[in-house]
Amino acid sequence: MNSNLFPIGLEKHIIFVIIATAFFILQFIRTKRWYQLVMAAAFCVSLLIYTAPDNKAVFYGIGITEAVLLLASLVLNIIQSVRISREEKAKKAAEEAQKAAESGEKQLKELTDDKTGTESAEEPATAAEAADSAETEA
Repeated sequence: MNSNLFPIGLEKHIIFVIIATAFFILQFIRTKRWYQLVMAAAFCVSLLIYTAPDNKAVFYGIGITEAVLLLASLVLNIIQSVRISREEKAKKAAEEAQKAAESGEKQLKELTDDKTGTESAEEPATAAEAADSAETEA
């Protein structure tokens, strides 16, 4: 193979592909971003260049396939980034609404406790009076 077209040897290329593929698969497992699987596949496809190194159709076919996979990974990354940001915004808005609802419930509870606090102060007095009257009757 002409070293001007493909400057690294097969051994170095295989090592590079193994490391890159393992990295992108591990990143996919960690972050669940689909473009990383496409990138791992793109690295593996680059090894096909060695199947028919003198065939120009194979050479350009692999080049076009690589370009399509790289473009697909870019598009997937953009789409997934937009979806994730929308989900984060919705989650943040839901958390803020939940906090506001809890704050409103707390304020309402404080208001009702203040109102019932004055009533409850009267209730023990009336209960004490009822107990006194019950003792005097007995």
